[in-house]
Amino acid sequence: MSAAAALRLAVIIVHYRTPEMLRECLATLLPQIDPARDRVVIVDNASGAEHVAALQSALVDPAIELIRSDKNLGFAGANNVGIRAVLAGGGADFFLLLNPDTLLREGAIATLLESLAAHPEAALVGPRLEYPDGTPQLSAFGDPTPLSELVRGANIGPITRLLKRYEVYGAVQEMAHRCDWLSGACVMLRRSVIDRVGLLDDGFFMYYEEVDYFRRARKAGFSAWYEPAAHVVHLVGQASGVAWQKAAPKRLPSYWFESRHLYFRKHFGYFGMVAADGFWLLGHVLTRLRGLFTGVSKSVLAQFETRDMVRHSIRVLFRPPGHRRAGAA
Repeated sequence: MSAAAALRLAVIIVHYRTPEMLRECLATLLPQIDPARDRVVIVDNASGAEHVAALQSALVDPAIELIRSDKNLGFAGANNVGIRAVLAGGGADFFLLLNPDTLLREGAIATLLESLAAHPEAALVGPRLEYPDGTPQLSAFGDPTPLSELVRGANIGPITRLLKRYEVYGAVQEMAHRCDWLSGACVMLRRSVIDRVGLLDDGFFMYYEEVDYFRRARKAGFSAWYEPAAHVVHLVGQASGVAWQKAAPKRLPSYWFESRHLYFRKHFGYFGMVAADGFWLLGHVLTRLRGLFTGVSKSVLAQFETRDMVRHSIRVLFRPPGHRRAGAA
């Protein structure tokens, strides 16, 4: 494909051992794209032959291309494989990074494209994510900083109100608005962002890669926009196995903590990472003190997070200040 034949939209989906879920996702996506101008690139993250074989019936559409990786590259790395393939073929005006555990409500793609057209100052846009019953999920967020970890670690009303400007996880808003970053489950971006900012940092195996990318985009002068008129069902954690927004959340995996530490070290330096852990620990202590007076204690899951956070913090605090995981961009 020549540069003159660039696509309108390239949809990148990372798949790992969820063929049935991906088929359902594609069933809601394909009616909303134009095969003459759009392309869907599925990057299989070394799922294994049986899982790829289970996908074959869903790959007959000529707009779909499957790329098989012989190694699990994580979310960022696999998305980069798909983006590079599109760029090598002439590129696209817009890219949509989409999780396989999503179902697009009617008109979602058109609404996101229209939102970018209506807001030329915005370069990245995300939809209203929701549960199957239509209940909204929080999908537009504030900027994570070391001080915001105090708010998150404490989760106490007075502290949250006092440090409102540092809150990352606020309330779901019904109006379209500018935000610091959006959930990576479904985000559309202009080609110009990739041209200037580059690809995702594949040093993040999973989690925080979108937080990192949006921060880099903001530094490059781009802004993000939350568009609640576009509705996308997000089956939280069904693709990754991690879910904490709904009932029966699971214990966070070690790579979540690794990614968190990498994010703070990358953007705030070694001592900024130390401060983030210190503020989070202070918030935890305040919560424990509140529990002594009120009898309200953290959930079992939150207690696990406390233990895991301390363990990971001790491990990374003794790494050299310049250390980064192999493969980082």
